[in-house]
Amino acid sequence: MRLMKLFTMVLAAGMMLAGCSGSKEEGPTGAQIATGSGNGLTATLRNSKGHLSEGPNEFTIDFRDKDGALAEVGAITLYFDMPAMGSMPYMRNDATLSTTTTPGVYRGAVTLEMKGTWRTKLSYARSEGGGEMEFVINAK
Repeated sequence: MRLMKLFTMVLAAGMMLAGCSGSKEEGPTGAQIATGSGNGLTATLRNSKGHLSEGPNEFTIDFRDKDGALAEVGAITLYFDMPAMGSMPYMRNDATLSTTTTPGVYRGAVTLEMKGTWRTKLSYARSEGGGEMEFVINAK
């Protein structure tokens, strides 16, 4: 009986500590903007609006394996570019990326110079093998 009370007290204390730790997992949030795949992974770019706009933008990007589970990919780089057209020069906007508390989910920000169709290039350095993905977004 005494052992049961001790176990219950330890379990309750552990649950209280877990509840007060303040570390919440951050999962993929927002509407899908674009998705790309390669090397057994799928990356999905999302934000609350479901699109990127001219000017500053915030977004999340999540990586999933072939089974649909979130997958950590290590260091990533992401940029948006637009080819030169007529008198308009080539444009490239690099995203700023950071990890979240959830492996496989990253937070990002980018400032796009103008509305229109942007090519998105993503590179990652996963321990199982790095890779690259490309997809297209339309900034509004």
